[in-house]
Amino acid sequence: MLSSVNKKSVSSYSVTTIQAIAKTVKKNAGTVLDELLALEKENAYFEVFNAEDLLLAFNNKEPHILIKGEYKKEMDELAKSQLLDTETLGLELGSAGLVTVWAELMIQLGNRFSNKDHDKKRIESQIRKYKFKPLNEKEILLYLRLFDY
Repeated sequence: MLSSVNKKSVSSYSVTTIQAIAKTVKKNAGTVLDELLALEKENAYFEVFNAEDLLLAFNNKEPHILIKGEYKKEMDELAKSQLLDTETLGLELGSAGLVTVWAELMIQLGNRFSNKDHDKKRIESQIRKYKFKPLNEKEILLYLRLFDY
């Protein structure tokens, strides 16, 4: 039941779902609903400390991913490989959008013949959907590009 409501807004949960959660945690339904609404307002980030966590975040289609600890150094290298928005816009306008198609084709071909492990290829493929925002020395926030539009 929880997996079916996981990505929905709390306000769309059925009464049966709220009651089931309340029964499981031994609280009344009103308290559970209040706590779920409070959690939803927090807009918590999915915290990542290694490649396995990052792949899990991608599988869950997390909108905000917080890279923490030593794994941030590895992500810094990937961040350097991304073009700035103005650079991307210039390329897309100059090529009437064809550069995006060609870039994806080249990336897929490169991945096919690359000797990188499967997880690293998946990370490099998925990371293009996100923008990097350095927060401090030990944290980077990844957020979906579509949130900028």
